[in-house]
Amino acid sequence: MWHVKHAPQSLDKFIGKTSSEEARKWDGKPVIIHGPVGTGKSTLARLIAAERGWDVVEVSDANVKTAHTIANTGSLFGGCKMLLIEDVDAIRDIKSVGELVGNSASPIIMTTSDYDSKRLTTLKKKCGSIQLRRPLPASIVKHLTQICMSEGVEVEKEVLEKVAKNCSGDLRAAINDIETLAKGRKRVTLADAEGLLPERDREVDIYRALSIIFGGRELAKVVDSTWDLNERPDEVIWWVEENAPKLYTDKKSIDGVYRNLSRADVFLGRIAHRQYWGFLRYANTLMTAGVNVNRPEKINFAQYSFPGYYAAMGRTKAARNMEQSIASRMKPDLHVSYRVFRREYVQLYRTLLRSNRVDAAELKEHYKLDDEEMEYLTATQ
Repeated sequence: MWHVKHAPQSLDKFIGKTSSEEARKWDGKPVIIHGPVGTGKSTLARLIAAERGWDVVEVSDANVKTAHTIANTGSLFGGCKMLLIEDVDAIRDIKSVGELVGNSASPIIMTTSDYDSKRLTTLKKKCGSIQLRRPLPASIVKHLTQICMSEGVEVEKEVLEKVAKNCSGDLRAAINDIETLAKGRKRVTLADAEGLLPERDREVDIYRALSIIFGGRELAKVVDSTWDLNERPDEVIWWVEENAPKLYTDKKSIDGVYRNLSRADVFLGRIAHRQYWGFLRYANTLMTAGVNVNRPEKINFAQYSFPGYYAAMGRTKAARNMEQSIASRMKPDLHVSYRVFRREYVQLYRTLLRSNRVDAAELKEHYKLDDEEMEYLTATQ
């Protein structure tokens, strides 16, 4: 792909002189690179690492727990490692990221397209920042011209200007558009570009989608607002459920909103059980237009909140992991599922241990439980 093939190979080639100068002055302390989609946040991070000779280690939900070890050990060849956390606001266990930032011996760069996210409030206090802005159309045209010359494709200036205006500052999107137009051609005219939409269909973020769901005036656009999201439908419904009472303060409106959200949840459950995605058309309509039609005359404008459900799941993650570890040893003898063990047997064993009806040492020895697991079972909570 052209946006990969023609990616800048040094900070000098990066579009955005101010940003590249800031990157060169960066002192190695944790930093968040933020800016709109397609402005080159990840590219800038990797160029910084390349210029300083650092190995890049990507951190995501999958390895955020083990990243503490990675951050405090040397590179395989004795060099320095740089940890890169892309879309840090989307990391579920944001608390672990904060701990990592506070205890890492390796430099850390994070990226986000939503620097105002409330999930980053604590993190921003510990980190510096580098802001990337959308490049001007003239800069995009200049860059596209260089790419086309390198590829041996002649493109009319009007086409380049149209693409640059159409991409809304998303350079990667502009390069992709030019590559699509130039495929199989040696010359691209304005007539060839007529297939481009007046405004390029770009992925929307959850905050923009929520604004349309709660305040949109055209139901067709309200229904379509979630189709290009990265979030799954069962995640979108949590966002809507969390923020509805903040914007709609009228009791009648809230009653209508939650009636439709509950019906949407039924269809999402049917999708999960039957694996029939045809139900999504009903679930999506109910949690978008079904919310919007209950809009009161006056909307209480408020900052959108991250779903409390995810925050609660994050707080209880350690407890759930501990219970799963204990259950893996005990449930074969008890002949119960993990869910039943959590719901009934954890508290039962706590009661039995507290009343000395079960010997703690014998229980530990029989099921090969470690000290942490026994401490959890003997807790008074």
